[in-house]
Amino acid sequence: MRILSALALLSWSSVRARGSQEPNPPTWPESVSVFTPDSDPAEIQKKVEAAFAMNGNDPADSSMCNNGQFSNERFAFMFTPGTYKTDVPVGFYTSVYGLGESPTDTNFVGGKGVYAENGCGWFQVGALDTFWRSAENFHTSSAFAWAVGTGMTWAVSQAAPLRNVKVDNDLLFFEYVTGDAAGYASGGWASGIEVGGTVSFGSQQQFAVRSSSASAFDMPVWNGVFTGVDGAPAPQCGSEGNPSISVESEVPLIAEKPFITYVEDGGKFNLVVPGVESDTSGVAKPMKNATVVPFESVYVTDPSDTAAIINAKLAEGLHIVVTPGVYELEDSLEIKQENQVVLGLGFATLIAPSSGRPCVKVGDVGGVRVAGLLLEAGPWETTGGMLQIGETGKFEGSAANPIVLSDVFARVGGPTTGVGPVDTMFNVQSGFTVVDNTWLWRADHTDGNGGDDVLVKNSDNPVKNGIVVNADDVFAYGLAAEHTTEDNVVWNGDRGTTFFYQAEIMYDYMEDEWPHSCYRIGEGVKDHKATGLGCYSYFRDHAGSCAHGVDTGGGNFNIDKAVSVWLNGVDGSSIKNVVNNDGLVAEAENPHQFYCSA
Repeated sequence: MRILSALALLSWSSVRARGSQEPNPPTWPESVSVFTPDSDPAEIQKKVEAAFAMNGNDPADSSMCNNGQFSNERFAFMFTPGTYKTDVPVGFYTSVYGLGESPTDTNFVGGKGVYAENGCGWFQVGALDTFWRSAENFHTSSAFAWAVGTGMTWAVSQAAPLRNVKVDNDLLFFEYVTGDAAGYASGGWASGIEVGGTVSFGSQQQFAVRSSSASAFDMPVWNGVFTGVDGAPAPQCGSEGNPSISVESEVPLIAEKPFITYVEDGGKFNLVVPGVESDTSGVAKPMKNATVVPFESVYVTDPSDTAAIINAKLAEGLHIVVTPGVYELEDSLEIKQENQVVLGLGFATLIAPSSGRPCVKVGDVGGVRVAGLLLEAGPWETTGGMLQIGETGKFEGSAANPIVLSDVFARVGGPTTGVGPVDTMFNVQSGFTVVDNTWLWRADHTDGNGGDDVLVKNSDNPVKNGIVVNADDVFAYGLAAEHTTEDNVVWNGDRGTTFFYQAEIMYDYMEDEWPHSCYRIGEGVKDHKATGLGCYSYFRDHAGSCAHGVDTGGGNFNIDKAVSVWLNGVDGSSIKNVVNNDGLVAEAENPHQFYCSA
């Protein structure tokens, strides 16, 4: 597939067409810290450790697990180009950003550098709940000797992306915590990584890697997908004890996530909007064909801002940087101009408005970038999706100027129960939309691990679907949707593409057969491509079953590899087929079933 990749040919002049200039440098709120190489190392360490004390914990401390998992504290630590000896532990709702044009502009040379450890010292929990954190755009020469390798540890699960990072030594996506037991992990996502040593997945159940390279990769436990990756492992059909490995040599259509750079002369900031590329392989190059926007044309929010304030800035044609905080919206944020960018920092969290409208609505315009946001349901009904892409459902979009959603996450429940109902988390109605890493989560627990008092039961926090696609030419890289009360994914558009998918069926279903599937392709769809699909079951409260992990609606599509996993559950529970009616039953006696196309 060859698609025009010159975003520079597109006009960005329509954005920021009127209105007064914004200050540059902006006034950052307290949730954002900007460090320079001249900053006192002790002060840097003090700040990052104070954040970690609120939103993290040492896994060696068995008295505490996943501290800060549902905290309201949010942090962005931004490091201007230069060299830093600081070790930066990354906890919940914390993001670390290098502010150079290249990862090698910002260098961490300390013992551990930037790192994320298991959130819990019990290996059965390990990193399973190590969510909502990120690290981007730097170089680390860390040579710390972890239990299983030397280099950088990033032991995480969903919604914890690692982007555009150069690692001199090994990159470890898991961690040993007690004796010879590796903490369980359910990741994950990495893109734009360049690793001089080995990338080790260890106990990671599944993982997606895009546009990267390494000297060597080992394999996750059940499902690995490598798209446009140099040095990827060989593809293989899964079998008991051997994971399913999907390898796509090229990324058909992508634009990298927008990011911020720092200009030393004058201490100003720019917003970099990477160009559109097609059929790419190897390490991502975000500056290629990029548009650089000075912050005079960028509105930087304050966590006290209302939707009306932010929408007024959008109407002026400004791009928006949403600073870390929890925003209780009274209305949707509405993006109506072509090529506008809304970039969240530090897991800026948007609570769905009580009017029942989406958190974010994108009109019938192309080139929009939405990135770095966490969308959260409120204790009221939300219809039309928590994120709505497209106004009329008739916008076909363009390969030359797609809508791109990077690291946008959603949850229904978590900090509390009794939220919703929600019809769908993502509602995609515009063609040529690219979903680049997401986790759409109906919460299965509230404020801790273990014990019936924190488990979600009886279909509480109802949300029907994770994502509904009603448009053609939609791409998804790194798609995850869990615990929805109906089909996790519904795909009704033609020429859809999914490279990596992970889902869990709702734990609290109380009937004999769940009449839905993890991934459903609608009747009438003519063309669809997917590889590396995973559907897992844990019928915790009743001996339920699911007829099809993947249901193609009767169509004969290119489903390359898929896996069903019986995680646990009441005796007699099962997934009866991996894809359609293939007869591959995942149950207690045979918990792993693998499908491969002929």
